[in-house]
Order: sequence, then structure tokens, then C-alpha cells
Amino acid sequence: MVTAFFPAIAAISLPKVVFLVGLVGVFVAGLAEFRQGHIGRPAIFINALLLWQIFYSAWNTLPNWFQLYLNTGTVVGLIAIIAYIPEPKIKLPTKFYQFCYYAYGSFSIIAVVILANYLKISLF
Repeated sequence: MVTAFFPAIAAISLPKVVFLVGLVGVFVAGLAEFRQGHIGRPAIFINALLLWQIFYSAWNTLPNWFQLYLNTGTVVGLIAIIAYIPEPKIKLPTKFYQFCYYAYGSFSIIAVVILANYLKISLF
């Protein structure tokens, strides 16, 4: 699994207030993404990292499909950030951006946090 790549010291436990302020920031970013109608490669990468920051402490309690979602986000985020490097120029297909917009956009992160709350997954 991907957890082998993330040592325990890399996951920082944030206070609840910082977490809630961060969600407000994610909501604002989601509004910008919605207005533009797409998500950029750096935002895909950052959202994948944010998902790991939120759910790393609850990894052992997550359902398998949820772990697969996080692992897929890691792969997608790495592809996006590698494609962002200026040389060599890598063009990603439109379907990639559409998938990322719906699966790893800022509003999707908020929906995943709400879903985790509904599934009674402790995030704090």
C-alpha cells in the first residue's frame, strides 16, 4: 500500500480549528474551480496531498474502497505534478482533467469529508 511511502512523522496532527479553517479555504477554492469549469494540475496534486493529511490518521479504519480512492488520488496527483514540469512538455487528455475535476476537485474533498463523517470515521 501507499502508506509505506508516508512515514508516521510526515503526517502532522492539526488542531480542529485549523482543519475547519482549511475546509473553508477548500470551499473557496471549489468556487473558483466551479467558475473556471476545470481544475489545474497543481490543484489536483495539492488536493491529493490534502486528502492524505485528512485521512492518514484514520487509515486503518477506512473501508477498502476508501483506501483505493486515496491511493488513486496519489497516483493521479503524481501524474498531474509530473506533467506540470516544463520540460518535457506532457499534454494530458481532457478526460483526465474531467475525472480529476469530479473525483479530486475541492468540492469533492468536502463531499468526502462529509461522507467520512456520515460513515463515523474519526478525523480528529
